[in-house]
Amino acid sequence: MLFDFNSLSANQKYHLITQTITPRPIAWILTKNESGNTNLAPFSYFNALGSDPALLVVSIGNKSETIGKDTKVNLLREKECVLHIPSESLAEAVNFSAVTLNYGESEPDSYPLELIEFTDSLPRIKDAKIALHCQLYDVHPIGNSSFEAFYLEVISLYADDDMVTQEGKHTFINSDILKPLGRLGGNDFSAFGGKITIKRPS
Repeated sequence: MLFDFNSLSANQKYHLITQTITPRPIAWILTKNESGNTNLAPFSYFNALGSDPALLVVSIGNKSETIGKDTKVNLLREKECVLHIPSESLAEAVNFSAVTLNYGESEPDSYPLELIEFTDSLPRIKDAKIALHCQLYDVHPIGNSSFEAFYLEVISLYADDDMVTQEGKHTFINSDILKPLGRLGGNDFSAFGGKITIKRPS
């Protein structure tokens, strides 16, 4: 079957893209709300972009026509975030954090998730095996949509000691221990050798 994107709505394009460009890595992004507590949300329009500078790109849309997602609002104000790469053991927590809360409500407090000191201004999720402290590098609007491409520069990276080995100048991260969670279409996530189906919260 051939799909002509010129004849499809944005929603139809979204569903085709998210069910075919798979699995997608998940950026589980923690930012600071204006009140000082933390916001946490997953994004799968995400990937690495370059190494020097070390850049990641995340596409973030709006809650509504005029209100940006909390992560977008916080990133534009604070210019930094902690981006986690979640393991499959955190699938339920990742799925919960996709729920739409009122601005200022904290997903880590609501789940709850334990936070641990990381940077001078932001914590990280204790149970996440990978956490990257990122600063906002640039922002580009995407077409006529509410989505914007956020370019994030990696300042530092935390990895659990049990995953890390060093051989000469090379560092290796054990993916068998990380077991990264990926995103498929609909309610499906990719596990490290299987599939997990979790209904998205309303």
